Amino acid sequence: MSVLFCVLAKGKEDVLGWKVAGLSLGRRLFYHAKRAGMRPVFIVAPERSSQLDLPKEAIVTQVGQLSCSGVEKIVAVSPGALPEIDCLKQIAQIEPAETEALDFEGVVLFEPGPECQPLSETIISKGYEALLELLKASRKLVKSRCTASSIYTIRRPEDIKDIEKRLFWGLVKDTEGFMSRHVERRISLFISRHLVDTPITPNQITIISVLIGLIGAYFISLGQGFWQVVGALLFLAHSIVDGCDGEIARIKFMESRIGGILDFWGDNVVHAAVFTAIGVEWSRRTGQTFPLWLSAAAVVGTFLSASIVYFSTMRKKKEGPLYTSVAGNGKQSKIVKVADFLSRRDFIYLVVILAFFRHLDWFLVAASVGSLVFAGVLIGIRLRN
Repeated sequence: MSVLFCVLAKGKEDVLGWKVAGLSLGRRLFYHAKRAGMRPVFIVAPERSSQLDLPKEAIVTQVGQLSCSGVEKIVAVSPGALPEIDCLKQIAQIEPAETEALDFEGVVLFEPGPECQPLSETIISKGYEALLELLKASRKLVKSRCTASSIYTIRRPEDIKDIEKRLFWGLVKDTEGFMSRHVERRISLFISRHLVDTPITPNQITIISVLIGLIGAYFISLGQGFWQVVGALLFLAHSIVDGCDGEIARIKFMESRIGGILDFWGDNVVHAAVFTAIGVEWSRRTGQTFPLWLSAAAVVGTFLSASIVYFSTMRKKKEGPLYTSVAGNGKQSKIVKVADFLSRRDFIYLVVILAFFRHLDWFLVAASVGSLVFAGVLIGIRLRN
């Protein structure tokens, strides 16, 4: 179904240039509509549009550029309204009666009907309020409400900070563990809000987080006590910073397949390095070789599990956004649920606690057994499927 999405900014073009979480409002509206599956997407901002960081392919300045041909529904947005993606998806599924227009407070949904030409002229030359008046004259304007998510209203630049905070909190994943949701995310979202207006990219953040994790692994290998505590805290810092790459990617629509792969394998490399570091320190301290075998078992289990997850749920996807879970989107099979469990990182807090009590060797024993058992479970599920 073709749903035309248009932003009517005639006379209020400056509003579309206001920055919301690293993107101009106009560009953010464009991405929200695209992600909601609406096509085509137009931004009516004929004056000074080149100065407002708007997507050039969406800008319309003349009536001839705005066609209702093949369009079954029109979603018109007032300048200053910012509907969330889930809200737009819900609106796109609604079938308004031919004699009605649904008013969502800043967003109106209607069928173009026979008056497409005067509608187009009003949209281009007069703006959102004039469009509402024209719709009132030809059909019943029904007050409606989006229940899936919110439609934010930006009347002045001071409103943006609170809206950004809500947009960032909307990035928290359902698959996250308790500690990740209530501790790490609070810190990573704080960091991301300060990075979102900088040129730093999600992939650069991923590389930084991996380097932090590898440095932490090195400190863990130096010996019990102070150095292992420092290493464990750096391991936790790696996990926190690692959350920022996905947050920045999703909030700025910079998701990429290569970014998802880099993030996924970077995490597993850091985990393997930490397992190795614990074994090396333990072996050096005791003069025994069996800790190295425990490290090897944990590393093999880690990469075996990661490979199964990658080839089962990620490799087939040729394009698309950075993964909101290791499973991506789609039907929740058993391997997908297990893979989502694998992506949780609450165990990192156990590493920090055991480092304080000089018992990271306990963690390595559990990891060497657990990682192999986990890999075996994944193999079993894979074979059954």
